[in-house]
Amino acid sequence: MGHQSAHYLKLKGKTYYFTRRVPKVLQQYSSVPRVEICLHTNSRTRAQRQALLLSQELEDQWSILRRRQRQDRVARFLGNPLDNLKVETPVASDAPLLSEGLETYLKLKGDGRPATFEAGARRSIGYLLEVTDDKPLDTYDRKDANALREYLKERGLARESITRNFTNVRAIVNFALREHGQQPSIAFSGLFLGEAVAPKKRYVPTSKELLRLQALCKSHNDEPRWILGLISDTGLRLSEAIGATKEDIRLNHEIPHLIVRPHPWRRLKTQSSEREVPLVGISLWAAQRAYSSTDSPFLFPRYANAKCVMSNSASASLNKWLKHNINRELVIHSLRHLMRDRLRSVECPREIIDTIGGWKRDGVGEAYGKGFSLDITNSWMMLIRTS
Repeated sequence: MGHQSAHYLKLKGKTYYFTRRVPKVLQQYSSVPRVEICLHTNSRTRAQRQALLLSQELEDQWSILRRRQRQDRVARFLGNPLDNLKVETPVASDAPLLSEGLETYLKLKGDGRPATFEAGARRSIGYLLEVTDDKPLDTYDRKDANALREYLKERGLARESITRNFTNVRAIVNFALREHGQQPSIAFSGLFLGEAVAPKKRYVPTSKELLRLQALCKSHNDEPRWILGLISDTGLRLSEAIGATKEDIRLNHEIPHLIVRPHPWRRLKTQSSEREVPLVGISLWAAQRAYSSTDSPFLFPRYANAKCVMSNSASASLNKWLKHNINRELVIHSLRHLMRDRLRSVECPREIIDTIGGWKRDGVGEAYGKGFSLDITNSWMMLIRTS
């Protein structure tokens, strides 16, 4: 037996329904005297949020109908009667369904992308389908976007995660619409997702902790420690290090260095990420050990193969070791932050810091010419080695 509750909700069994009577003066435009919609949830909080959105949408539609009634009365008074108002039947859309748009997006944009690209896209669209139907792409509106926002908040996602999911949804919807020859949608653009919260500063190890880390790497002398050693004196991203091959290492060059370049199994984060990084200090030691220890074409075969790099596995293992042996706040990406501080400490110019670390460079002029030579970047790397 149904039980009526506040917020235009009715509980049938364990499922909530939205129910609201159509105003008597507007019932001529409705086929039913009462709107009733299943909310597909047994959560009162979720039902209240959905009911609020539906109620607001109905009020908007009823306001339009009331305004038309007033216009009709005025026109009749002025002697120019209008035809009886009829609610127009929406024109059927020929846009693809959301699920079809997702497959189009993955087929055309997913080639060569890691498995996480498809997983992220499917997850974001899956969230949207939790609160809406699978319908033509050009029929999604602000109500659907608001419902998605509230659903993601209710799941406890952080603002950054909500933003990332909306970015995915917007990219998929608009790409599929353009491929179908239609205008992009603004339904998922410009939403207020809450005030931005200052991100927590990543812990940066001290000089003593760095020295302890590098000493432990040498004493353990195994593949995971070679990775940490390589990163600690180069500032490489984890995927750049473990995705490297022996052909990327130039140990016999006048200036030993690592070539960071894209591979089928490992894309680079930005175009600026492609670079040559001098090997000095423990990074040279780690590269030499890794190179001579395996017959595999990969520098770190435990975490890389011709299909992918296992960054998540490597990150979990190395971070656990760092927290246990160095500092509970330390993670592997902290070493990249430390590298930038070390270069600042020797007053290295920002442009050279960006070149060494593969950070995105600002300005059109930065793309001109060949950039800084290996001799120049190596001279600054030698300075931080001795500082």
